[in-house]
Amino acid sequence: MKKYFKLGLLALIIFSTLSSASPQGEESLFRPEMVNSPLVQKMFSFIEKNREKIIEEWIYLTEIPAPSGHEEKRAEYLKKQFEATGLEEVVIDTSGNVIGIWKGTGKGKKIIMSAHLDTVFQGVWEIKVKREGNLLKAPGIGDDTASLANLLWSIRALKQVGFKPDNTYYFIGSVGEEIGFVGIEAFLDSAEEKFDLVIALDGDLGKVHYGALGFGGGRITFRGPGAHTMQSRSVPNPNLAVAKAIERISGVQLPSKPPEKWTIINVGMIGGGKVRNAVSEESYFTVDLRSTNQEELEKAQTKIRKICQDVAAEVGVELEMNLNERSKAYQIPGAKDSFLVRTVFDILKFLEVKEIEVDPLGSTEANVGIEKGILSVNLGRTYGRYKHALSEEAEIDGLFLAMKQILLLIYCLK
Repeated sequence: MKKYFKLGLLALIIFSTLSSASPQGEESLFRPEMVNSPLVQKMFSFIEKNREKIIEEWIYLTEIPAPSGHEEKRAEYLKKQFEATGLEEVVIDTSGNVIGIWKGTGKGKKIIMSAHLDTVFQGVWEIKVKREGNLLKAPGIGDDTASLANLLWSIRALKQVGFKPDNTYYFIGSVGEEIGFVGIEAFLDSAEEKFDLVIALDGDLGKVHYGALGFGGGRITFRGPGAHTMQSRSVPNPNLAVAKAIERISGVQLPSKPPEKWTIINVGMIGGGKVRNAVSEESYFTVDLRSTNQEELEKAQTKIRKICQDVAAEVGVELEMNLNERSKAYQIPGAKDSFLVRTVFDILKFLEVKEIEVDPLGSTEANVGIEKGILSVNLGRTYGRYKHALSEEAEIDGLFLAMKQILLLIYCLK
């Protein structure tokens, strides 16, 4: 599996370079001379002058616990800030999303720009951010609280310099992203408006995903009668079934290229039995299956299912499979060569962002837009480490670079 993963990463890096250099497709909206415009320079100056205030608010937001399903306090704070910036029709909707609208001239597009309120840290109700040089350390400091800070201060900078958009922007602080894009999906499902673009503020700076990664796998459980070790001869053993199934699943051949067919399987959890001197009555393992291609996803899922059924029959145990059939892979034809992806890439290149990756491996709220046929990408929030860990870290300088990315994109989109 490690071999296929490394090959996959290599293919993605090569693909990113080739696709970005391709002369085909739509033109980028970004031109380097745009950065010298008085409006852009004023925006950049504004965020630099407010550097410490931005960091302080970032810390403040992080220290408001917001595990999925408990985002209320953050939502209330964000709502007040949206109102203070002058956004219109600011509400907390029935799902808990915070929504603020900046109406354009009517000549442009309708664009969603979202950052999610929730973190993965269930049960963590006391958070204290540590600042060490260029790093901030705390659970949720990056994912996705950094994006909330970026969102707020980008709006403030644009308002401060008198930016007048042609597009109408729907700024959203969404709920439940970490448990399946709950908030943004509910918003789009209920919206009467037709949106042209979705821009999700999520992920590491430099990562640009234009496709929606599909998810499969799930929990697989084997059950048997159990027995004391002394009476265990020939008794069906669920642990043996788990071992056989994992061995066979690890041998499944998966495509690592082209990127549009990239697929990977991981066995993430394993467990079973209650005592060491008895045959387990119940044993399980979990599979995380991901693919950029729905056909490949379904093929791999079918192989997993067949392997587990065969093993259960061979060992003589019962089988229960709870596999994810809902999260499908989606790709919009031509997305990688669209004006949106090309514009984001050119901005990142101009800003000298390190390790730019443009690929179809999206796992952000942009996925929901892509599923609905809306051209969508994510924009990274900063550089960081240990995402989804209590020891999470995020770079301060990276946040300001990410904010420039957002400001330049909105300036280009008008």
